[in-house]
Amino acid sequence: MDSDFLTSRRCVIPLLTLQANPYDLVQGDEVEAIVTATNSYGESAASELGSGAVILLVPSSPVGLADNTAITNAARIGLTWNDGLNTGGSPIISYRVTYDQSTGTWTTLDSNVLTRSYTTTVVLTPGAYYKFRVEALNSVGYSIPSADLEILCAQQPD
Repeated sequence: MDSDFLTSRRCVIPLLTLQANPYDLVQGDEVEAIVTATNSYGESAASELGSGAVILLVPSSPVGLADNTAITNAARIGLTWNDGLNTGGSPIISYRVTYDQSTGTWTTLDSNVLTRSYTTTVVLTPGAYYKFRVEALNSVGYSIPSADLEILCAQQPD
């Protein structure tokens, strides 16, 4: 084999192709493949039947994003949430928490949250409103963000 002409040993098929007609594959379906290679000299012999690939998706958006009032005060905000309906077939690795300071720009607070809760560590302005959202990460990628949650940075009156 002349490695000067080898450009890739990897084959990527867009997931939308596999989910469309005639394949109609869904999450969890197993994929078997026979591979051939083609170059200017012709086509190779077919490989042995390979299997083990499984259709995986990004997880569903986290749900139930809520203010943890036991933590929220004039200096910090506590959040909790639940996993969405589906992990995409791969375990959730971590969560990304972002916020908007009423500017329309989302800023990442932490992209390696390992639990379904978070407490802000940035300086917040007492009396200001902040919007938060959370994304779940699995081996495929990030979910669509959760629904936004707007919280007033303030403590409960005595």
